[in-house]
Parts: sequence; C-alpha cells; structure tokens
Amino acid sequence: MRCFWCHNPEGQTAQPEIAFNPEKCIGCGACFSRCPNQAHQHIDEQHVLIRERCTICGSCVETCYAEALELMGKKMTVEQVMDEVLRDRMFYETSGGGITLSGGEPVLHAAFSMEILKCSKQSALHTAIETCGNYPWEQLEKLLPFIDLIMMDIKLFNSAKHQSITGQRNERTLENGRRLALSGKPIIFRTPVIPTVNDNLEDIKSIALFIRELMQSRAGNDPAIQYELLPFHKLAADKYRHLGREYPAQHLDSPENGWLKSVVDTVQMLGVPVIYQ
Repeated sequence: MRCFWCHNPEGQTAQPEIAFNPEKCIGCGACFSRCPNQAHQHIDEQHVLIRERCTICGSCVETCYAEALELMGKKMTVEQVMDEVLRDRMFYETSGGGITLSGGEPVLHAAFSMEILKCSKQSALHTAIETCGNYPWEQLEKLLPFIDLIMMDIKLFNSAKHQSITGQRNERTLENGRRLALSGKPIIFRTPVIPTVNDNLEDIKSIALFIRELMQSRAGNDPAIQYELLPFHKLAADKYRHLGREYPAQHLDSPENGWLKSVVDTVQMLGVPVIYQ
C-alpha cells in the first residue's frame, strides 16, 4: 500500500536509504571527501545531498561525526536480529512484553519473519505482528503457529474509497480478517483516524460493524477481538524531510478529542470494545 499519511516512509522500499538531518550537520566536510560520487555538495551555502548521485554505499554515514547522516535500513541475519532482541529479555520478563514484527509489511518477507518468530518462541518470548493484511492468506497462515497476537489495520470498509487513498482495494484484507477471526488468535483491529479520509462516523461505524460480525463468528470463543482507534499525528514529518521527500499529510491536523470520544462511545454502544488513547 501507499498511504499518503504513512508514519514509516523508510519502510516503503526494500532498499536502504540515506536520511540527512541538516540541523545536526556541523559543516565538518568529512562526507564531502568520503563520498565517491560527489553526492554531497554546497549549494547556495547549504549542504545538499544530491540523491540522484547517491548509491547508498554508506561511506558518508560512517564518517559523519555529528550523526547528521543515517542509513535507514540494513541487511541483517536472523542471528543478528535475535542477538539484539534478547539483550532486553529481562525487560520482557518483567513487563509482559515481547517482540513485534512491524514495517512496512513483515509478511512480504515471510520466510525471514518465520525464522524470527520461531527463534522468539524457542526463547519463550511473546510474539506479535502488525500487518495490513493485503497478501494471499497462505503467507500469513504459515506464520500463525508462532504468533501470539495479531494487529491488523482496517483503514476503510468501502473498497473503492480504500483504493483511492492507499492504491489497493481491501477485499483481500477483509477476507483475511474473517479467516483470522476463525483462527482463535487474539486480534486487535486498528483504524488510523485520518482527516479527509475516514474521520466521519459513517466510515468508522462500518468498520465497527464488520468487527462485531467477526466477534460473533467466534461464538464467544476466547481470546477476544478488540478494536483500536489511532488518531492521526504529524510525528513522521521530519522523516520525510530527512529522506528528501514531500510530506503529503502536512496540511492535516489531528482529530479533535471531543469528536473522537463521541465516536468511541458510539462504537462501544454497538458492542465493540475500543482501545483509545
């Protein structure tokens, strides 16, 4: 998907990217001499990263003393990931937390995700996955034995509208949601509440009624299905700027708390438990 408000733009590509934070730059010039392609230049007395020349070799990142340059994304083995994860084992044990595969979309890397989840379960860690659900069911089904909690986005119920703002229809996501409900796994369905997209009672109610249908399909079988509303915010704005991209959601504001609280009350009246902060 290509949601225009995406909070993790660095996860939209499978390739690493260079992020440049000009506020951190101390003007030492080390990256200018290190870059083999002259991607770093002074233009109008400003340090500019010419991305068309950058081959993402990472040399400039290695030499940036001020950490104004950052490599977003890198290749790691399962062993390297688990070594980092298990450093916080004591925290997981005392907090009840664990490991969450997020993204981007972790199911796009199903084989790698499978190995991470297997190793996590072997280490007695709680496992969760954040997903958009837009892929063949078989890819997620293989992972389910190693997942304790699924968090799945349902941004809109209307498929044509969903396609207009994400680039994809949502029939496959909804069908995967139905299959998940029958799996017996704990699920938190999530809706990012985005102004001009779904910040209206009609769209939120249609999603809530779908979730109520899934709850009823379990015939009272635990674990429960929950619904979470995630108010839009602009915390990703600097990410876009540092990656040299425009931020399409710059003009939007967060939903008003009073309106959102009334939506929560309405959804709860439909018999759907809501998580909301």
